[in-house]
Amino acid sequence: MSAVKIEGIVLDSIDYDDFAKIVKVFSKQFGILSFFAPGVNKEGSKNKYSVQNLTCSEFEIFKARKDEKVSKLKTGRLIVDFYAIATNYNNYVFVSILVNLLTQLLPPGFKAVNIYYAFKTVLENMKAKRNGFLNYAIFLLYFIQNSEYRLRTNRCSRCKKTTNSYARFEYTDKTLVCVKCLWPGEKKQPPSFVKIFSSFNEFNFTQLTEMIYNTNDLIVLHQFLINYLVDELGVFIGALKIIKNSAVMKINDKIIMNYQ
Repeated sequence: MSAVKIEGIVLDSIDYDDFAKIVKVFSKQFGILSFFAPGVNKEGSKNKYSVQNLTCSEFEIFKARKDEKVSKLKTGRLIVDFYAIATNYNNYVFVSILVNLLTQLLPPGFKAVNIYYAFKTVLENMKAKRNGFLNYAIFLLYFIQNSEYRLRTNRCSRCKKTTNSYARFEYTDKTLVCVKCLWPGEKKQPPSFVKIFSSFNEFNFTQLTEMIYNTNDLIVLHQFLINYLVDELGVFIGALKIIKNSAVMKINDKIIMNYQ
């Protein structure tokens, strides 16, 4: 079997025997895959730095024929590490949530180059301490919109027309409603919040993270996305309890009323 070269971000690893690891990576070429890494726990191993959690490395592996099987590492070369993320507690928790999201919802072998580059961008921005919560929240929506779980926000769900005058995002059916289709008693939500959904698919991830957002919009967006992931998609993310109780998620009840 010939070896293939891949670029991947290490999501998790477990010790195996005395000096080996089983390493799980999110690769650009093959999506999520695992490989057996012999000898990497030895002091003199040339590969040990490439298989640390939250590093981006170039790996040469003997790839298993089936996606769900474990491949074998031949060599690893560290490209960049993201250890600095751990110096900011909130950012570290954000990344932990994203790693759980990727490992639970991306099946082995599912190629998602756009999601790979988006995740790498998040790590780069968090390492540089650039808008951690914004990058995290926008990635959650970007992941959903580039997966089989995407929200249908390209037109009004009631009149089935595309317009520039959307009035609200309807949480129950996860669609947009235009001004003309509002029912009695329904109110408009903040335009900046609705615009996140209506224009999201027009931009790439880097462009999305460089935009200016209302903080309250992002907090409400995050709450909806987490409920969607946990309650409807069945994602289990233990770190969410930490985020829900953190200061970054606090929002006035009167402000929340504007989003209902």
